[in-house]
Amino acid sequence: LLMIRKSQKPFIMVGGGAILSDAAEEVRTFANKLQAPVADTLMGKGAFDGTHELYTGMVGMHGTKTSNFGITECDLLVVIGARFSDRVVGNASKFAKNAKILQIDIDPAEINKNIETDASIIGDAASVNRVSDLYEEHSKEAVALEKALEKLNARLDPQNHDEWVAHIERMKDMYPLHYNKEVLTGPAIIEGIYNVTQGDAIIVTEVGQHQMWAAQYYKYNKPHTLITSGGLGTMGYGLGAAIGAKARNPDKTVVNIAGDGCFR
Repeated sequence: LLMIRKSQKPFIMVGGGAILSDAAEEVRTFANKLQAPVADTLMGKGAFDGTHELYTGMVGMHGTKTSNFGITECDLLVVIGARFSDRVVGNASKFAKNAKILQIDIDPAEINKNIETDASIIGDAASVNRVSDLYEEHSKEAVALEKALEKLNARLDPQNHDEWVAHIERMKDMYPLHYNKEVLTGPAIIEGIYNVTQGDAIIVTEVGQHQMWAAQYYKYNKPHTLITSGGLGTMGYGLGAAIGAKARNPDKTVVNIAGDGCFR
């Protein structure tokens, strides 16, 4: 809490762990209380509303300049359920070099694995009751910090970082995602799907550049609305995943974004 209260330029990075622990509500409350910009990883899409004014886009190799510059300039980086993959971090020696890093994760093995942290919380981002059986061996450690974000939120007074947020907003204006709108492109198709569905669809992807366009140009405002193969990056994933998503959500529009070499 002392690190958070001292921060003048906080930034939040949210990953797939926040999706798995159903912590979207807690993440939103935390971001609003801290008044901090929020970036997500590929697997964290939907953990924070992609239409929210504090949202800056994806981080890393395929991320926005605003997210990457924001992490470079911040004095506190709060990482929620993310593992600092190489696609996010790039050169580890230069990642968030001006910031103290607070990492919240259910898995103790993720702490200080890829990036050295200044503080860490071993616990489920939301509730230990939602933890997968896969993490049963860590559940005893999680119990002590059950509902980690909820407890942080309860003890955190609303912070004011108007100047920092205004700086981030200026960067959003300076460095927007852009593409050639005079010809048909992948990003234009993704934006078209977003406009047609009004953001109310489940997007499933195969693996490749189209996957990155789907992450960049569709705004995910809820968890579990992007179904994609991240760490394993397995081509051929999308069609089967789309069928599964539709079977579980028969009233939802499900769209599979496939590249030329991926379809089965």
